[in-house]
Amino acid sequence: MWQELGETIPLVGAGIYLLLVLVELSLDLYTREQNYKLKDTLCSLTMGGFYTVTKLLMKGATLFLMLLMHEYALFDIPNSWLAFMAAYIIVDFFFYWLHRFIHEIRFGWAAHVNHHSSREFNLGGTALRQSFAEPFMEAFFYGPIVLLGFDPILVLAALELNLIYMFWVHTKKIDKLPAAFEWTFSTPSHHRVHHACNVQYLDKNYGGTFIFWDRLFGTFQREVEQPVFGIPEQISTFNPIKASLHGWIELFSDVRRANGWVNKLLFLVMPPGWAPDGKGATARQKQAAYRLEQSRRSVADY
Repeated sequence: MWQELGETIPLVGAGIYLLLVLVELSLDLYTREQNYKLKDTLCSLTMGGFYTVTKLLMKGATLFLMLLMHEYALFDIPNSWLAFMAAYIIVDFFFYWLHRFIHEIRFGWAAHVNHHSSREFNLGGTALRQSFAEPFMEAFFYGPIVLLGFDPILVLAALELNLIYMFWVHTKKIDKLPAAFEWTFSTPSHHRVHHACNVQYLDKNYGGTFIFWDRLFGTFQREVEQPVFGIPEQISTFNPIKASLHGWIELFSDVRRANGWVNKLLFLVMPPGWAPDGKGATARQKQAAYRLEQSRRSVADY
């Protein structure tokens, strides 16, 4: 049953993706808001294709790793709907930390930055604009879940369902939802913040299905001002290969120029924007400077 469920979820997801994209695109054409740009959309779809290829290549390796680790499980949790719900929550918890890792560690950001590099925010482009490198990391992040005793097939099914949930939040068409839903679940409002390059929005709202992880671990940010989509250092290419590789090229360029092996290593593991000479600016440093400037303006206005 669970293997069939794991195989069915991606097929159902593809249908949901197509339906939602058609609805959003129809609304965009009707309102003439022009949230879709042809070159940007084609670039994003091609990058989504790169991701799909590596995900399929890694699917067997991920299952093999999970089956291997399952041999050393601490418990033996029988498959049931209750176990599936528990696995789903744990998967989302692990996703929060994977998502945080690929934002706040330079090596991870090199892989993930292309998902954020579009200046558009839509279902038919941005949501499908994924990293070819992330499937290589996911196996190692999600593998330990089976050590708790969950069936690897059950965990993979939960992963697929979690991905489906995260699709619909990539839209500007849905405003804020009822307060209870906004407090508990990731919503389009939360995810618009996550994809914005406004200083106060950087490295916020990592949750996949549940936003309470961000509230718990101090990374939640409410949508206040209009989000500006993209990355702090915007790219100006619609070439999907360049867009996929620019983060890696910049990282290894910094590593190559760094003096000494310690600095070379630190470029890999420190946050994006860090520099050994102190001239860099990480997201937290930018936000501290922003808050200081806001305080000064408040005092001046007073």
